[in-house]
Amino acid sequence: MASIIKSKPERKAKPAPPKETFSLVSNEKLLAIYAAMVKCRMIQQRAAMLFQHGKLASDLHASAGREATSAAIAIDLLPGDTLSLSGGDWLPAFVRGMTLESLFRALAPSQAELDNVAAPSASMELKNIFSAGDKVQRPASIRDRALAAQAEKQNSIVAAILPSDEQALKPWHNILAAAASQKLPIVFVHYADAAEQSGASRPGRKSKNPDAFFHGVPAITVDALDAVAVYRVAYEAIVRARQGRGATLLECSTHPVSIPRSTNEGETSSNPLQLCDPVSTMETYLKSKGIEPAHHNQQIVAAFNLELDLATRFLGS
Repeated sequence: MASIIKSKPERKAKPAPPKETFSLVSNEKLLAIYAAMVKCRMIQQRAAMLFQHGKLASDLHASAGREATSAAIAIDLLPGDTLSLSGGDWLPAFVRGMTLESLFRALAPSQAELDNVAAPSASMELKNIFSAGDKVQRPASIRDRALAAQAEKQNSIVAAILPSDEQALKPWHNILAAAASQKLPIVFVHYADAAEQSGASRPGRKSKNPDAFFHGVPAITVDALDAVAVYRVAYEAIVRARQGRGATLLECSTHPVSIPRSTNEGETSSNPLQLCDPVSTMETYLKSKGIEPAHHNQQIVAAFNLELDLATRFLGS
């Protein structure tokens, strides 16, 4: 009698987990950059409102359109690193860790309103933040900071945001040359309107050569409105500086960018008159990664509005 062999039931293969889209930037980091950008935008909006009511001496207009670069440049700075600001733009300082109240006190018309609260300068010194200050002394101070960081061999770096004005930029030329010859750990950042870029004769002028140099410092041109692009090149520049391989100049182009929009036929077209907003651009990128920014935005806005209210109480109603 033939034996009956009972076959084992086949095991159903478990579905493979969905593969994440490859990216040099993790989703966690993308959300951190996005949160910083949203907060920077809210700081600008609150400053503009307070300025209109005569409560502040500045409305942070110099920070307009710089949310992406401010977040991308400063988000990975470590406690031992130094940040040098450009005139009127305080957003990188906030991302670096400067308290909100100190930031708004720096914008207030009178330092007499400080009461018993620590001055903004105290908060800045604690975080190794240099304000625009003296146009001649600040470049030299940044060079000294970089030399000290190099000597200490603690992998600390300096992130220096250069002035856009040609005259104010002149004192930095020697610092760029010194950074190149001595391989100083500095990441230089310079903003420029692409409409004015026509060569690589100075920082901010776009070069057709991706390996352009300025005073011996390698210069990389990147779209200042694209937070992911800025973060990627900033990350590489920071790593390069920490490894003792020298300085890098990031030329951040602030040119208008047309936004693709859907047509009835499902194709895309561009409106050349529509400017690209850095926050909206980041939201579009997050959606392409399967991340819905609306939920995160609501959480950020609700919590940060309360922080802004507390930080500006000293200005009165």
